[in-house]
Amino acid sequence: MIDHPQEDSNLDDLINQIKHQHNNKEKKSMDTSNYQSNSTDNLLEQFKSELKQQQHSDQNQPKINENLQQFKQQLQQKQEEKIETITHQNQEEIRYTEQRKQQQQKLLIRQAEQWLKSLDEYSDEGLWFESFSHNYPSRLEAAIDYLAVLNASS
Repeated sequence: MIDHPQEDSNLDDLINQIKHQHNNKEKKSMDTSNYQSNSTDNLLEQFKSELKQQQHSDQNQPKINENLQQFKQQLQQKQEEKIETITHQNQEEIRYTEQRKQQQQKLLIRQAEQWLKSLDEYSDEGLWFESFSHNYPSRLEAAIDYLAVLNASS
């Protein structure tokens, strides 16, 4: 056999080139496969993550509803307490006002009794009061009204 180093070299180059092309095709095929696999894995992971978030959210929903219900009850209780406090304050003010009126009425009755004791029946004021008191059930009631008008005008 005759050695043809030039031909052997060309043949080797050609074989190497074919191998290289074949390897490149396999590599591209694997890259595409890996990309598709990675893409699928990513989608699967994303789906799992979203599912976990939704489940977590669904698990938190009863807790959120419970918290909202508690907040609503607390708010309602505070409003009721506020209304009760205001009502109590109003009742206290009414009671105080009534007590004050009663004290003023008692004071006016004492003043009227004193005024009647000191009234000279034969003076101009005494004669006038005598005719004025005929329209009242008693002289005391007439004196109370008379003194109330005098106190209000002064």
